[in-house]
Amino acid sequence: MSAGATLLKLQQIDLELARNKSELANMPELKELASKRKTYVKLKSEMTKLYAQRKDLDIELDDLNTTEIQTNNAIEAAKKRHVDGSDYREVQDLENELATLAKRLDKIEHTRKDVVVAHKEALDREARAQAIIAKFEEGVKADTKAARAKAADLQAQIDAAAKERTALAATLPADVLTDYERLLKQFRGLAVETIQGNIPTVCHTALQASSMSDLNHDGRSITHCPYCHRLLVLPSKEA
Repeated sequence: MSAGATLLKLQQIDLELARNKSELANMPELKELASKRKTYVKLKSEMTKLYAQRKDLDIELDDLNTTEIQTNNAIEAAKKRHVDGSDYREVQDLENELATLAKRLDKIEHTRKDVVVAHKEALDREARAQAIIAKFEEGVKADTKAARAKAADLQAQIDAAAKERTALAATLPADVLTDYERLLKQFRGLAVETIQGNIPTVCHTALQASSMSDLNHDGRSITHCPYCHRLLVLPSKEA
């Protein structure tokens, strides 16, 4: 392969490398995953709140059950207590105590109904949230797998192109390669052009007849565009 053809191929590889590196660095899948991870953190936070609410209701139910057992024990103990039937005040105190304990049982039962309903609703919310999180996790895992596969494919292309670039660059004369590398940075990837008729393929500035005459009599296959100063490969000389 001639030096001019090598330069054109090298530029093609560098453009491909730039595209692939940019695509790898700016993969929309990675941004989407980052966004989904934030959403996932929020979902888990909400799940923690739902869990805490349900646990509070568990504790409230346990407390009601404990209070109910204690109240029933107090009623049994009061019924077994010896009371002098002839002592009106003693009998009245026992009746008042039993009435108070009975009211406490009624209040416990009434409260328990509301708490049981709230507990069931809390369990339902928790179950729905768990299902949503599980489905979300599956989606994130699938998206992560796809993103990794795409990134791996791009990286493989980058590695292969970099290897080919190194091999090609090694075949160029040192001064030509140095010139190319300098112009590559200056023109952001478009350091080399060819010419069609009298028009360079990148800067598109028509060359004057005198310039064309100089190029045709120069004898070199690689020169510089007199206008943009990119490396100019002359196809006729390449032939």
